[in-house]
Amino acid sequence: MKIKDITDLFLKELAGKYSEIEIKNMVLYALQHVLNFSKPDYLLKKEDKIEEDKVPYITDILKKLNLDIPIQYIIGSTEFFGLPFIVNRDVLIPRPETEELVDWIIKENKNKTASILDIGTGSGCIAIILKKYFPESSVVAIDVSKKALDVAKENAFVNDTSVKFHKIDILNKDECSTLPEFDIIVSNPPYVRESEKRLMKNNVLNYEPKEALFVPDENPFKFYKAISSFSAMHLRRGGFLFLEINENLSNELIEIFNKTGFSDIVIRKDINGKHRMLRSALIR
Repeated sequence: MKIKDITDLFLKELAGKYSEIEIKNMVLYALQHVLNFSKPDYLLKKEDKIEEDKVPYITDILKKLNLDIPIQYIIGSTEFFGLPFIVNRDVLIPRPETEELVDWIIKENKNKTASILDIGTGSGCIAIILKKYFPESSVVAIDVSKKALDVAKENAFVNDTSVKFHKIDILNKDECSTLPEFDIIVSNPPYVRESEKRLMKNNVLNYEPKEALFVPDENPFKFYKAISSFSAMHLRRGGFLFLEINENLSNELIEIFNKTGFSDIVIRKDINGKHRMLRSALIR
């Protein structure tokens, strides 16, 4: 079996489940994992034959993909901002949109030393990348899930970064009161409404942690309100709050943050033209 045969097999078996681009990316993930291929290898070695003992590993990955298991969970890792991250079903798989949020923070805070808080850190991807780009800064990351924090700590070790992790629930005011003030607060909280599940694929619905994704339709802003109240008390003068947001709720979020004392609120579109990021400053 040649490399191109693997691609053809994946395209045939997964047609209808994913787009052609998604399927080819899955092939690349599989080849990176099993054959240690790079993207140039994949493009240049399509006629190369695969060692027979490697084929079952690749076809096993395809079998699991047919069960809607995300490729990142199958191989146990993904890439975020060019660095490797361990992922499993205790944490969300980092998205390109979140990379855009991190890129915004980095570009707006060049050559700064700051104290940074990541709320709901999950795999730790945001906190770890910010520590990489701001090595002199103090980075703290919190999450309500001990299992998620275990993954985040492992990722910090893998990427040789020093981030302080704490098990704290942003919805618990007493727990949050133990935290100091920060120059930058960032969060990618749960924001998908239950009614929006119908728009999502099975690989997300059946495998990624629901508590990190969904909020009730009757209270879609519960995390944003908690973050807004917390940040009003814990964001230093001149500091900024950065958030990933639900594309359909940007106007309501502006109102919530205005009422809490925030100003200079900017909503930014992601690469797909969706209102996906918010940045704001605190009036003091």
